[in-house]
Amino acid sequence: PADTRTLMQKGSLLALLRELRLLFPKALIVGHHDLNPVKPCPCFDAVKEYRF
Repeated sequence: PADTRTLMQKGSLLALLRELRLLFPKALIVGHHDLNPVKPCPCFDAVKEYRF
């Protein structure tokens, strides 16, 4: 699987996560495959990419 997100999608997700981080400062940002290793997606490392 490939990361098929557009630049607009990446920017929108980053903006949303920044807002959510203000509301939930202790929340962990992970991909759903980090919670269920059977799932291959998302096709990027959310933990690494969205570490603030």
